[in-house]
Amino acid sequence: MFDRRHLITLFTSTALVACGSVPQPFRRASNTQNPLLANPSGAGLGVLPPAGIDRTIASNIADRIADNLRQQEIPAEAVSKTGVLGFTAEGNLGDSSDDGFLTTLSFDWRLLNRLGQIVTRLNQTVQVESAAWVEADSTAHNRVADDMSARLVLLLAPSIDVEPPPEQTTPWDGLTATIRRPDTAPGDGAQSLGNAMANRLAREGLKPTDGVPDVVLAATVNVTRYDLTQDDIAIIWQVLDSKEQSLGEVRLDNRIPRGELDGAWGMISEAIVDGAMPGLLEIIAETVQPRR
Repeated sequence: MFDRRHLITLFTSTALVACGSVPQPFRRASNTQNPLLANPSGAGLGVLPPAGIDRTIASNIADRIADNLRQQEIPAEAVSKTGVLGFTAEGNLGDSSDDGFLTTLSFDWRLLNRLGQIVTRLNQTVQVESAAWVEADSTAHNRVADDMSARLVLLLAPSIDVEPPPEQTTPWDGLTATIRRPDTAPGDGAQSLGNAMANRLAREGLKPTDGVPDVVLAATVNVTRYDLTQDDIAIIWQVLDSKEQSLGEVRLDNRIPRGELDGAWGMISEAIVDGAMPGLLEIIAETVQPRR
C-alpha cells in the first residue's frame, strides 16, 4: 500500500554525522605556578577519605571521587595515606548546619605533593537532604563526591582556548541565486517547494538577490495519469546561468495515489529538495562562476 511516508522515503537521502569532544586530562598549562599542572598525567592523584565524618561514608566519597576522575581520563585512586601517588587530595569536614530539611556541609580540601607540601586548597560547601545524610543514603554521599570531582576536574584538566578551525568554503559559497517556482504544481506545491529550496540554499551558503543572479533554479512539476487510481509525478529542477542558459537539470520521478498532493505538501517538499540538492550542487560547482 502506498502512503505519504513512502513518497518521502523515495525522495529522501540522509547522512549521519557523529561528533564529540576529546578529553584533555592533566593538560599542561604554560606559565603556571601550580606544580600539579606542570607535571605529566602519569603522576596520578590519590584521594583520601575525608576526615570528620563516618569512616564508611568517607570511604564511599573517596571511591566515587576517584571513579569520577578516571571517567574524565584523569588517573586517580582512593588511597589510605599520602605519598602513594604523585599527588594526594585530603579533606575534612570543617562545619555543618541543619535547618531541619537541608544540611549544609563545609569541607576544607588540600592538594598535597609527594613530600606532603600543600599545593593548593579548595573550600567546598554543599547542601544535602538532612534525612538522607543522617540515614547514610548514598545519594547524599554522591552529591558531595560529584561536587568535589567537578572542582578537581577544573583544576587538573582546565579547559584551554583552541583556535577555531578555518571555515570550510565550497565552490558555490557566496553565489547569488533566485528560485523560479513551479506554476503547474498541484496543491500548495509551488509555495512549499520554493520555501524549502530557499531555506536549503541559505544553509549551503548561496545568497538571494533582487538583481541579476549567478544562478537560477527553475522548478517544473508534471503530473500525468497512470491508471484509474494513480498518477505519475515528475519534478525537474533546471539550473540556469545569469543569461538564462541551461547548465543542467535534476529529475525526480514517482508514482502516487491520485490526489495525494492536492493539499499541503508539508515535509514532502523538504524530501524533494533533499533528493535533488546533491545533483544541483554538483552542476553549480562545475559550471557556475560568481559574477564579481
